[in-house]
Amino acid sequence: MKRAASGDTPPTKRTKASQACASCRRQKSRCEIIPVDVRAVAGAPVVIRCHRCKTLDIQCSFETSELIHFSPRTIVQSSPPASSSSPTVVSPLQSSNNAGLTTLATVASSRPNVEEGPSSVPAAANVPHITGSFGMRPEDLVPTAATPIWGSISRLDWTATPMLAIQELIRCPRTDAAARVLPSAEKLSDILSSAEITSLLEIFESRYAPWLCVQPTPLETSNSLLDIARCTIASRHLPPASRSAVAPRLQKLTEDVFLREIFNPQPSLESIQALLILSVWSPICGTGAETRDGRLLIASAVSMAMNLHLQDESRHAAVIRQDKLGLVSSTEKQTELINSIRRWRLADHEIINLSAMADFSLSAVRDIRLGLNAKLWDISETALKLRVSSFDDLEAFFEKINSSLHLLEGLSRLITPLPSITDYDKFYSQMLILQLHACRLLVNHHALRELRTVYERDRPQQQWFSAQIKGQSLTFFWGYPALTSAETVLSTFLGVTDSTLLSTAPDNIFAMVTFSAVWIFVSNFSLVQMGKSYLGGASERLQSMSMELLNKIALAPDHAAARCGHVLGALMTAWEQRKPKDGPWDGTIPSNMCMMPGVPLYPYPCAKFAETEGYLNPPSYQELVDSMASSTDLFMDDAFWSSFLENLNSDTLPSSTVPVP
Repeated sequence: MKRAASGDTPPTKRTKASQACASCRRQKSRCEIIPVDVRAVAGAPVVIRCHRCKTLDIQCSFETSELIHFSPRTIVQSSPPASSSSPTVVSPLQSSNNAGLTTLATVASSRPNVEEGPSSVPAAANVPHITGSFGMRPEDLVPTAATPIWGSISRLDWTATPMLAIQELIRCPRTDAAARVLPSAEKLSDILSSAEITSLLEIFESRYAPWLCVQPTPLETSNSLLDIARCTIASRHLPPASRSAVAPRLQKLTEDVFLREIFNPQPSLESIQALLILSVWSPICGTGAETRDGRLLIASAVSMAMNLHLQDESRHAAVIRQDKLGLVSSTEKQTELINSIRRWRLADHEIINLSAMADFSLSAVRDIRLGLNAKLWDISETALKLRVSSFDDLEAFFEKINSSLHLLEGLSRLITPLPSITDYDKFYSQMLILQLHACRLLVNHHALRELRTVYERDRPQQQWFSAQIKGQSLTFFWGYPALTSAETVLSTFLGVTDSTLLSTAPDNIFAMVTFSAVWIFVSNFSLVQMGKSYLGGASERLQSMSMELLNKIALAPDHAAARCGHVLGALMTAWEQRKPKDGPWDGTIPSNMCMMPGVPLYPYPCAKFAETEGYLNPPSYQELVDSMASSTDLFMDDAFWSSFLENLNSDTLPSSTVPVP
């Protein structure tokens, strides 16, 4: 080994100060720095904070560290033209809001070498009352002939995490204006009068609590984090003038109290419920600060719940029910355990017999809906975690995915009739049906993406869309139910009995509606790109009506419903510019719209489709092949849709069909 000379300078060691900030070191928490939000301020250094401190809005030692300050990059005003071979490079200001999406999409992708850089397309629509710039624009969700931004799996593919992509797209960007100086408040009564507090709590209990399946309880006011969180969310129903003055102060008070509760070694059940509320609804009419990360809040709530061993309370409750000696006879103890159980998952409950229940009380309906909701997400989570590690595992993946779809079908037998057989919370039971179809869409979408992934990775010389197992066309088996599920989500959204309650929906409900509409948009864009045809049916009417309803129920410009309406409006404008122009209508209804005896029913395709010409009225397969765009670098690419339409309108199907296990 060569001995270093005495005059040699030893290599610089990384200082421990740059490994984690002081706050994370004290709490022994993971400290990570997510790509910096670079602001175009000439000559000003960029001061960054770790993700945890930024989310909690607390002081970070990185802000005063000279080791991590750097000059901002030059903001490029013009970007190079997009091409099919390379994605458009966006400026740092544009891409700052997309950093989190890029990171998570990279992790979720089946290929490790996912690159950053979705194409930046000028907005086709500008909704009046919606402001702010998006790092990811609505038009980035759909393909064009010049910018096949869905991309191969070797590049950034937002379809790897579709719900996260929609959530990042509609997330309110941080305002560039200086932070507002808000009057400080130590308790809720410093901001609201006693009558106002009671009114807001009543609004929350009547309109928002059913979303969480919370049991009705006597209304009691206090200065706890739970009451502050409930008043903060319900403040969106105040008159605009009062809301603009009160809502920012309530949000600041919520953040201040939250910081004290999150590090409490003995958190209360109310604190856990408050975190659940804050993770489900984003505040509106806020302070202009960066929006909270709901995933971090829910993770904190789960961690606090596990510290209280809530995962064991179901077993304790069973012991109480079987206690014949009366060892645990305290009513207060039983009530405490039951309340603890309702804050934990009920996914391990067996399927219940709704017909055997003599009476449906409000408490029973919410317990049933909570259990069904937990079961729904448990099945969906299991399916979305499935991966195809190699081509040889494709058949096993097929069986597992279809098993999950079969479980969702069984669950639909309990969820679908719920609004009809109960007298309580009918609207919220209808929304559970919407979530069921949204989960089915996600599972089918995931199956299609994994199928493409394994073929492009292990069988690049073969066409992934022609894959078959035991004579069953996989793309049609999963593609058609995905389309019908997307349309059913929009139909359910538009057909609710009380549309006024839609404004109280959690943010993820609006994201589900948006993803369903986007899935149809992408299908239409892909069809037009390859063959000047489109789906037809009621798809466009469902999309336009959903967009109008989202804008109608929005309570403020930064409400999630308004931002989803903005996204769909931009896509609708782009679609109107590109879709084939129909000829003048002569007032007659084509015969093929009335005679559709062979439309397949999910999940078992018919043996013979309609013989009338063109269920979707597409061109022939050869015409599609001849008119394909030169680029096939799309998730729902030209060849896929050619195969899909051929299966959808063929006269015969493979004789061997594979039923869902």
